[in-house]
Amino acid sequence: MTSRRLRTAALGFVLTALAASAAAPRAEMDSVVVGALTLEAPGGQRDLLEKLARRASAALPRLEADLGVRPAAPYRIVLIPPGRVEDPGLAALDSSAPSWAAGFLIPSRRLGAIRVGKADNYPYADLTSVLVHESTHMLLHDAAGGNLPRWFGEGVATGEERAWGLRDILVYSSSLITGRLPPLGELDAAFEASASEARAAYAASFDFILWARGRHGADVVRRILREAPGLPFAEAWRAATGDALAKSESEWRRGSLWLYRWVPALTGTATLWTVITLLALLAVARRRARSREILERWDSETDGWE
Repeated sequence: MTSRRLRTAALGFVLTALAASAAAPRAEMDSVVVGALTLEAPGGQRDLLEKLARRASAALPRLEADLGVRPAAPYRIVLIPPGRVEDPGLAALDSSAPSWAAGFLIPSRRLGAIRVGKADNYPYADLTSVLVHESTHMLLHDAAGGNLPRWFGEGVATGEERAWGLRDILVYSSSLITGRLPPLGELDAAFEASASEARAAYAASFDFILWARGRHGADVVRRILREAPGLPFAEAWRAATGDALAKSESEWRRGSLWLYRWVPALTGTATLWTVITLLALLAVARRRARSREILERWDSETDGWE
């Protein structure tokens, strides 16, 4: 997740906290470099860092090729351990984003973080998907600075980290049946609101980017990023797709409402939702089992650190 408000508020907070903690004891940090990315974690997590680095070494080149963007400069992503964080620098970083967020990025600092204990929170799947998501935000910032709307960045980042799945269907359909589909321009505020509003916004922006790739071609994001630095976003969209953004949004909304609101409502909600819910819960259970393994390994390897 990233936003102008997060960047400005977090920047001041983090700079102040880092300055205050400069003379304070700091946790021993391990690091691994993968291209322009430096992964960091409190000491004792070398195995976890190297495992994540191996996955990053395969995922990040694919990401850069897909977006047609390379990092403008090195950047860092820090793994924040589960539980209370004692180190002042890590605590300041941890406090700079909503509590529900599994990952976040401060582009102006070229600094991001992953909360290990929340790596399977929606819209993510695991540590690797959070890493790819936040790295996507870094590349989008390098490609177009602050010239991209939040919903576009979140939709692209979610689509880069993983494929559309059952959890997305459940989150999106539930939000449409119980509420309205807000205009894209209203989604940005939802990412800074409650966890449920943010989940719905992630699913909607993800679905729109998937629709755009199907409607305008798999390379549409790359084309938009080539236009975005010199144009307002709506004009960059038109230059890249040939359509007005409002027209694209209108077409997407009609199809999305039919598929994710009216189809479930007209085909037997009780049975359909029971099946969807059970399948989604099974998927969540598998992810949480993987997360427990990571947390148990973290606890055993960092015993006595806090």
